Amino acid sequence: MHPAKLPTCNLSPCYYSPSLAYAIPLIVMALGFTGFVYMHERHGLLSSDNFPTRSARFSAYAWLGVLLLVLSVLVIGSSQRIPSPSQLNETSFWSLFSFHVILIGFLAGWWAIVGRPPLKQFFNLPSNDMFRQVMLGVAVGVGGWAITLFAALVVGLILTGLGLIPDDLKPSPMIPWMAALPIWQKALIILSAMTVEELFFRGWLQKRVGLIISTIIFALAHAGYGQPLMLVGIAVVSIIIGVTFYKTRNLWPCIVAHGVFDAIQLFVIVPIAVQMGGLG
Repeated sequence: MHPAKLPTCNLSPCYYSPSLAYAIPLIVMALGFTGFVYMHERHGLLSSDNFPTRSARFSAYAWLGVLLLVLSVLVIGSSQRIPSPSQLNETSFWSLFSFHVILIGFLAGWWAIVGRPPLKQFFNLPSNDMFRQVMLGVAVGVGGWAITLFAALVVGLILTGLGLIPDDLKPSPMIPWMAALPIWQKALIILSAMTVEELFFRGWLQKRVGLIISTIIFALAHAGYGQPLMLVGIAVVSIIIGVTFYKTRNLWPCIVAHGVFDAIQLFVIVPIAVQMGGLG
């Protein structure tokens, strides 16, 4: 399912061999991993973790390296093969959760390595004033969608004016495919994404590398959609939720906001896009 080369650049031809398509991101990943380890050893980047022994700390490094390698290969591969409608129809619904299963496995392993602290502390999940946290999440989710749509529109107009978006750019086949999913499957996707992705990207990653880097990684993790403006929206979503986590130090509003974002997308935006674009 992988194409023989990356898509042609809009400004000039830029063909890459499959090996180079993997080599460059993997080199960047290796440099990022090295920098992560260095920053902790020199500046305590993982100060939120309490490693019981020196061997536990190096086990955590190795565990992180395995995660980065696996995710890099998966993301690079998915970004190189935009599935056709027929391939999507043959895709198992449960395979959509493979990314989340990997993240859950990593979090469970890291939690065990650092001595199994209370989960409320590990993920910043205090149980006080839950109603207020849920309402805050709903407000962030609804208001954030307006900001996201506006930002995507502005960036889209700028990129179109600069000729960086081709006139014949086609929407991803995943849009009508997702629109046709049963309600219970859409709800399960939302529930999985809002919990697992927030536990990892905010509850684990942002606490250790900060808002900007976690946002970049969050956007790159969704590169398989093959839609540049969708990546802009995903980055804006991540910034909005990340700022919420930074201000509140509470993951509950972020989980709710993420769920609201995804619910609006799957139950409102995607069906409208299918209807207006004649993709059904």
